[in-house]
Amino acid sequence: ETCDALACDRPCTLNDWSEWRACTRACEKGIRWRSRTVSKPATGAGRCARTFSKARYHREYCNDIPCPAEVVCVATLDLIIGLDASGSMTEDGWKSQSAAMLELLEKSKLDAKAGLQIGIAKFAWDITLVHHLTDDKKSLVKAVTDMSYDGWTTNLGGLFRTMKNMLQFGRRDAPSVCMAWTDGRPSYPSDEYDTASGASELRPVCRVMVVTMRPAVPREMVLPWVSHPKSENVLSVDDPLEMTKKVNDITTFYCAKIMRLDAYLMGQTTTEAPKK
Repeated sequence: ETCDALACDRPCTLNDWSEWRACTRACEKGIRWRSRTVSKPATGAGRCARTFSKARYHREYCNDIPCPAEVVCVATLDLIIGLDASGSMTEDGWKSQSAAMLELLEKSKLDAKAGLQIGIAKFAWDITLVHHLTDDKKSLVKAVTDMSYDGWTTNLGGLFRTMKNMLQFGRRDAPSVCMAWTDGRPSYPSDEYDTASGASELRPVCRVMVVTMRPAVPREMVLPWVSHPKSENVLSVDDPLEMTKKVNDITTFYCAKIMRLDAYLMGQTTTEAPKK
């Protein structure tokens, strides 16, 4: 079959706009977006708008309201957290990070039917499964309390691959968040390339987020690892010793449906991000 030059040089065909994605935050201004995918690729010299051009991507701010002083996450969500047990954390930093993890558990509505499941891994040279995804609070608290400090290297690539394996205990009808807490650059047996590779394997199945615990971890290094929108998935903390003071910030960072702690204890109404 033949065609003339004009007939062969066709632009791509785009699908209709997707539904708006859920707001990235329940308070303090998040971002929601919608996009258009390609249904038929361009042929010949035909053109196609880029993924993040105005023709294919819209974004807007949402939930521009102050966050309460103390909140509880009440979202239906599978949350996997990676805890940094590397040498740069120090014993005191490890204790602070562990205490923050325990406080985060206290401020989570754990419920396999209509709440969170949480899984925990720790990473240094080796990756240790602290607990698979579960809504069993007592079991999670015991597992965190029994953790030991490794004090070795920072195997972030291995952590991201372990997180992907941990999702086998996830729920099909619940979104997933995979959040690494780290205070250092990736190091042997991982490196920046291996970490980026592990993150790229994880992003299609989980929202990848990172909490950096020292200014020495450059934001520019971390941004390629996390999910879109990049700016909404990196949270900076100045020092591991500050983690217990940042639990509320971390909760509003990852959780799209929150409740004031006092209202939660009284069973009152929630503050919810727009649904997909």
